[in-house]
Amino acid sequence: MKILIISWYFPPVNTIGALRVGGLARFLIARGHDLGVVAGKNWGQPETLSLGVPLERVAYAKAIDVNALPERLTRILKRGVNGSPAANRHAAEHLEQAAASRDRVSVLRRLSRLYVDLTNLPDNRIGWLPACYLACRRLCRDWHPDLVFASGPPFTALLAARLVSARLGLPFVGELRDRWADDPYEETRPWRVRLNQWLERRALAGATGLVTVTEPWAEFYRRKYGQPVATTYNGYDPLDFGPCPNEDISDPSAPLLIGYAGNIYPGKRDPTPVFEALHLLGRDGENIRVVFRGTDPALVLPLAERAGVAHLIEALPPVPYRQSLEFQRQADVLLLMQWNDPREQGSCPGKLFEYIASLRPVLVLGLADGVPAMIVRERQAGFCSNDAAEIAGQLRIWLRQKQEFGRVPSLPVSAREGLSRTIQFERLERFLLEAIRV
Repeated sequence: MKILIISWYFPPVNTIGALRVGGLARFLIARGHDLGVVAGKNWGQPETLSLGVPLERVAYAKAIDVNALPERLTRILKRGVNGSPAANRHAAEHLEQAAASRDRVSVLRRLSRLYVDLTNLPDNRIGWLPACYLACRRLCRDWHPDLVFASGPPFTALLAARLVSARLGLPFVGELRDRWADDPYEETRPWRVRLNQWLERRALAGATGLVTVTEPWAEFYRRKYGQPVATTYNGYDPLDFGPCPNEDISDPSAPLLIGYAGNIYPGKRDPTPVFEALHLLGRDGENIRVVFRGTDPALVLPLAERAGVAHLIEALPPVPYRQSLEFQRQADVLLLMQWNDPREQGSCPGKLFEYIASLRPVLVLGLADGVPAMIVRERQAGFCSNDAAEIAGQLRIWLRQKQEFGRVPSLPVSAREGLSRTIQFERLERFLLEAIRV
């Protein structure tokens, strides 16, 4: 099978999207399939992943930054508001000018918001579409794929795939690692939602099939488009995790370490119940530390201060992927936060599978009947609650285990059974083969 993969994210950029699509590319090549990949280039994020596929198979296409002009104008006008040192020394004299500058900035902000709403459709990578399309056409001059597979977000990749598949007369399979027009995290105006719905239909209505990451989302898209939809979890790469847990890390005198890897969504994925539980524990809470790795301190430290436990919380900078996995393995417990709202139903972050593969117990906040909570309960892989008192009770259990054994016991290896990317990609491979036969 010859497959053209289109994805903005691809190694070496260190994101969950690049991990998934890069892992799929490695899997398909190992299975004997012929691949060509068109990816983004100027990501503006750490590039610390190993490529894992031959470089000649990948074309990196640079995007035009469609937001460069309004961002530059905003910076210029902000400098005008702040003023020069001389202006600051004569603040009273320039007060009227500063007020006028603030008014200009306010107007510009509104215009910039309107500009973004009108031009960033479906997302802020729309400036990648021309270069991506041309890179695909160049790649296909002497190489003729059987199928176009595109993964989003950003969903500009799916627009490009629709154009390429229509131009070359190829079947097209679109992967939605997150929701597009129906994303509840997207706080935008109703008319823009309608535009995104229209764009999504234009892109996906011609697809041979769709892929998403959980069964609730798969069922949603089956109803919406009446097309075959495959579910493939993000999973974990077996090469990144040993066959057995590492029990060498043992120190009864050390605090119980709760780890979190990644950023959070303010007001939606909220660690406050854990902070309140630490407060309820009183003196016992002094023997616990919560370490956020790669999380903006401004998003967690004020919440910890409000609960009176800021001295127990640490927010550290991001690290390369391998170091992040090591951080997860060294933790006693791993924290997973979801939005406790019905609109979150079906969401399941990729880090859950890394957590379980690390064989560390998982503390889940969020929907009690959500996919992460379901997986953790079914596999007896941790504890799920949003109630501070219940969380405090579980923390006492883990704290006693830490003090008795030097570490909270690892999960059984069976907890990660069936969750490897190899198994997930085998399902996806079968789905792609069926798409070619249709």
